[in-house]
Amino acid sequence: MENDELLQSILKADDKFHYPPDFLEEYCIMECLSEQIGVITFLVQDRRGENCIAKCYDRKTWTFRDNKDLLANLNHEGLPKQKASFQNDDMLVTVREYINGVSLDHYAAENNLSEEDNIRICSELCDILAYLHHRPEPVIHRDIKPENIIIRPNGSVALIDFDIARVYRSGHENDTTFFGTKSYAPPEQYGFSQTDARADIYSLGILLRWLLTGKTKEDKESRIYRPLSGVIRKCTAFSPEERYSDVDQVKKALLRANPKAQIFRITVTVLCILFAATLLIYGGFCLYRAVTYSPFSGTVIPAVLSDEERIADAVDYMKNRYNTTMFEPADDFANIGDLRSAMINLYGLDHDYVYKVNEDMPCENDAFFLPWGWDETHVLNRDVMAYAAVKLHDPAIVADWTSLKDDNGFYPGVRVAVAFAEKNGIMTGVNKPTDITLGEMALILANAERVFEAAGKTDHK
Repeated sequence: MENDELLQSILKADDKFHYPPDFLEEYCIMECLSEQIGVITFLVQDRRGENCIAKCYDRKTWTFRDNKDLLANLNHEGLPKQKASFQNDDMLVTVREYINGVSLDHYAAENNLSEEDNIRICSELCDILAYLHHRPEPVIHRDIKPENIIIRPNGSVALIDFDIARVYRSGHENDTTFFGTKSYAPPEQYGFSQTDARADIYSLGILLRWLLTGKTKEDKESRIYRPLSGVIRKCTAFSPEERYSDVDQVKKALLRANPKAQIFRITVTVLCILFAATLLIYGGFCLYRAVTYSPFSGTVIPAVLSDEERIADAVDYMKNRYNTTMFEPADDFANIGDLRSAMINLYGLDHDYVYKVNEDMPCENDAFFLPWGWDETHVLNRDVMAYAAVKLHDPAIVADWTSLKDDNGFYPGVRVAVAFAEKNGIMTGVNKPTDITLGEMALILANAERVFEAAGKTDHK
């Protein structure tokens, strides 16, 4: 195949590279798609007239310990197939399948994508990443962004551009070089530690935020459907240990967050409630007593109920005792504003004491209830809730740090409160040490009341 005038002009314009002769014999360069430091991307045609994508890497800039022939070992409908590779002392050229479609940034601009559309796209991307991450030697893409995601004419998703992909090898402490797109890259990709599958999960969370809001950075002005906001928050946690550990977990969370799935669950819940009401009427007084029995009317925290039953009973207990519906719906995430409202409206703490903001290092002080200067929308986690519940009834407990043998970086008052809460059953039914729901908040408060009432400490004011 003879080189045409376009090929000659491109080659003359870029004398930094020396192209392998066998590549120029096999493929005709049709168009220069992009040029970056050390790599040029061409649209090429083979002898049959089939379009392909050629990546030409300058060996002075790029090393290929992980990337050389990476696509040759992959076979998934969501990934481009490698056609051939060529190399000489100056350059490595990889030729891959041309995927017909439009990049996600253009696709999103041209279509009014619904939440269901965005969930579908991210779910299909999860399937592609699962294939890469679950290989014997996991492949980490490290550059998940709209420009590298292709939407085919039939709507299916493909992932391209493996320039900076790497094979994860256990035992390596960190990546040697930072590449990627700044707004989508996780902290560890800057060299803090070796990137593993959770780096792609971080970028996936940023991508979902961008699809829903048009922004990569968190913006309090942007309103996101709450279940999806929770998925984004967990995907993009600063510490990899706090993210989803596997992309399959992300897909399950996305499918649960789908508004259609939420409507289905609500419908099922309503039908169950109607069925339960029918049973109550049919069963008469005995069944009514069994269904409406509250274990919080006894003298101990129940240990034979499921976590869901404990939460439901705790919400009813708080509603009946304080005439409040603030813990409904019980599945919604709780925040600092909910905590402050409970301290003031239910337990009678002074407004200024509860809202006083500590602007220094966290510490115990009679001037403020919380030792941190968090705003109202900060999501409430289990350990902070345990700290507040214990301090509410006995501030001296959280102020006495003599039982601590070391400093592991967490606020001492929280560590003391959590130890006390776990020892006395205040944590019963709230098992995950992460963000909690309103129902779990009610459960911790109800458990704490039982513990301190038994000890004769019930004055909160």
